[in-house]
Amino acid sequence: MIKIVFLGTGGGRFATITQKLKTGGIRILSNELNLNIHLDPGPGALIYSLEAGLNPQELNGIIISHSHIDHMNDAAVLIEAMTEGGTKKRGLLVASHSVLYGNEICDKAISNYHIKLPEKVIEAKVGSTFTINDINVKVCRAVHSDPEAVGFRFETPKFGAFAYMPDSEYYEGISEFLGCSRLLILSVLRPSEKPWRGHMSTDDAAKIISEVRPEMAVITHLGTLMVIKGPDSEAAFIQKSTGVMTKAAKDGMRINFGEKIFFENFNR
Repeated sequence: MIKIVFLGTGGGRFATITQKLKTGGIRILSNELNLNIHLDPGPGALIYSLEAGLNPQELNGIIISHSHIDHMNDAAVLIEAMTEGGTKKRGLLVASHSVLYGNEICDKAISNYHIKLPEKVIEAKVGSTFTINDINVKVCRAVHSDPEAVGFRFETPKFGAFAYMPDSEYYEGISEFLGCSRLLILSVLRPSEKPWRGHMSTDDAAKIISEVRPEMAVITHLGTLMVIKGPDSEAAFIQKSTGVMTKAAKDGMRINFGEKIFFENFNR
């Protein structure tokens, strides 16, 4: 069984600076697979981990999709936690080129000092794969204002795949990266009929879900307009239009991913 914990469901600049929804990212856990990964540690990732009873010193992996503050702000402090304050070279850091080195749009997100602390560092390149214990991870293309943003598809040894897509527009071929995923976690910043370049709206999410046909979809990384419109109603719209069970993530929500996919604590 793999547990997916939402330490934040907010996204975008205004959701981030108001913290009306937390922005701590996602923790992926499995005792069986010795898996303790933090995915996209935005502002508050450290504090919200502690509040949820998830010791950041037990991390063995940190994965970062791109070099925007709502996805990487707490990366350095979590690296320090994972490496026992930099005293032990341990754990895995996986990050896009922009996070590790910067590009013409984004400055690098992590200092050279912190990049040298983990036992292993992997640059996440589109189409490449890497392994965390017994999980094979495929790096997916994202279309965003950070041109090197990427998503991730996690292939488990027993239960099939789940995928996470950060900020991205819909593009032709996206289902080829995400296909056969039993669970889709999509960053859906905007509600229906409110598109914004480089980001996903409810309409985009519905199109992706229709193509991939997962068992379940979860929308997260919700922006201010999405919060005003109502994430639950937007998720219901997606479910009605696609026939795929779709939920809007809540701060602190936990999903169990195994033979069945179910919520540990979900209040509609």
